[in-house]
Amino acid sequence: MSSETKQPLVVKTLIKCMTCDYSIIRDFQQGDFVPKLVGTCPKDGGKLYIAGIYAESPSNQHK
Repeated sequence: MSSETKQPLVVKTLIKCMTCDYSIIRDFQQGDFVPKLVGTCPKDGGKLYIAGIYAESPSNQHK
């Protein structure tokens, strides 16, 4: 058997602004889909949309 234990994947949502380079990654929430509009950009007031949804292993998290 492998010495690595399987850990559940963590699903993330990538949110981007339509008009500037602002982006943020947050935990996936039920109802997320690409290209759902999710709010207003704090940088320039543009529309924020979900640009991608992906899974990563807990050891690859960037926090």
